[in-house]
Order: sequence, then C-alpha cells, then structure tokens
Amino acid sequence: MTVIEMGARPFYHEFAWAYDALIARPVADECAGIATWLARRGVGPGAAVLDAGCGTGRYAVELARRGFAVTGLDRSSDLLEEARSRVGNAGLPITLREADLVDLAAPPAGRLHDAIVCRGVLNDFVGAAARAAALGGFARVLRPGGVVWLDVRDWSLSAARKTAQPVTERRVVTPRGSLVFRSVTRLDPATRRLLVSERHVLTTPAGERTTAYEFVMQCWTRDELDAALAAAGFAAIEHAAAGTGAGAGFEDRLVVTASRGAR
Repeated sequence: MTVIEMGARPFYHEFAWAYDALIARPVADECAGIATWLARRGVGPGAAVLDAGCGTGRYAVELARRGFAVTGLDRSSDLLEEARSRVGNAGLPITLREADLVDLAAPPAGRLHDAIVCRGVLNDFVGAAARAAALGGFARVLRPGGVVWLDVRDWSLSAARKTAQPVTERRVVTPRGSLVFRSVTRLDPATRRLLVSERHVLTTPAGERTTAYEFVMQCWTRDELDAALAAAGFAAIEHAAAGTGAGAGFEDRLVVTASRGAR
C-alpha cells in the first residue's frame, strides 16, 4: 500500500476524474431552479453567464442547454480537463478558462457578463480578505444590473449536520479501479470553520494507493454574506426560503440572488 500526503486537494486534482462519481448532484433540477431565479431578474436565454468555479463543467453544460452563453472558470487544470471533455461530448459553444476567482480582472468593454453562477465555491475562501476579493471580482466582471446567484454553507445548519454526521464515506467502481472516499469533519465554532480530513483509496490489480489531505472550509452567516455582498456593490439581495434553495440538496445552504449596482 502506498500512502501519499498531497500539497493540493486531491478532489480537485489527482482525483478530478472521479469528482462527479463521488459527488452526485441533481444538476438538471438545480439548473432549472437557477434559471428561474435569473429569469426573475430579467436574465434569460442568450444572456452571457459566468460559471465561477465550474469544476468538471456539469453546470456549465446544463445552463448552456437552457440557452445561456456560458463561460466557465476554474483554477484547477485537472478539473478543466474533465470539463473540456464533457463540453466536447455535448457539442455546445462553452468557453472554458483557467483562472483564480480572487484575481478576476475587468474584461474589455462590451464583454461584461449578464450573470454569475457560483455553486458551492465560496466556502473554500477562508478569511474576510479572500472573500471580499472574490465578490469584488464578481462585481468587476458583471454589467450594471447584472445578477449573481450563489450558494454557501450556512454555519448553524452545517454545524448541526456535521455534528450529527461527521463522517461521509462513498464507494464507487470506476474503469481505473475501486475507489473509496472518506471524509471526517471537525468543527471550530470560534471561527465558523470546518476542519476536514479526506482520504481517497484506489485499489487496482497493481495494488492499493491511499491519498490523504486536510483542509479548512469556512461557513457563512446570513448577516455576514449580506454585508459582504453590499460592500462589493450588490443590492436587492434576496434569499431563497430556508431548506429550498434551487431544489433538493440545499438544506444546509444559504442561497442568494443579488444585482450589481450602477457605478
């Protein structure tokens, strides 16, 4: 057995090829809900939508199928490789770029986005400065009146869920071998952080390979999220009803739509 401690989260790199198998989501239903929220702000088919933190591209593809002109951004080249394969198979005109959300620069005039979708990504930004940088970047790449739709982990709901169920384990059979993923979460209430230990175990005819990784995820409160959005220039902040979000699977999330103010 080989045990490896990684410098980058294996979920986003070494095991990017297995991400969708390990993290199943009702993507079509969620995108239907997202499209409904965007339509309420006047953003419909044909609009330029940025999928911020697009990962393997499954949301980008589903949004493009609904008629949006989608650009997907992610800082993981391995996840983007999976996304390019999915986009190619779908035959949809989606643009994919490697970029870090904390360093988004304003695009050339006339190329601002009509909307941003950020699905579960901002929990990885730890500390007020990184969060402000990400939301400030969103404001820079949106047209005035443009819409951001995002979800983040709600602290109280996530803490309750992880207290009741601190361990997650999934087993999948893949063309590369049998893969077991195990995640153990501890809570740091003083900072509203989740301390996560992850382990991937891939078993092949050649042997067993174990990759271990520890990282920190920071949850949000509603007041904190609203204040951060307002500071970045967003207004008309609207929360989905608790436990509904864009569909099933958002029970421990804050789901928010907001519009970029004029500058």
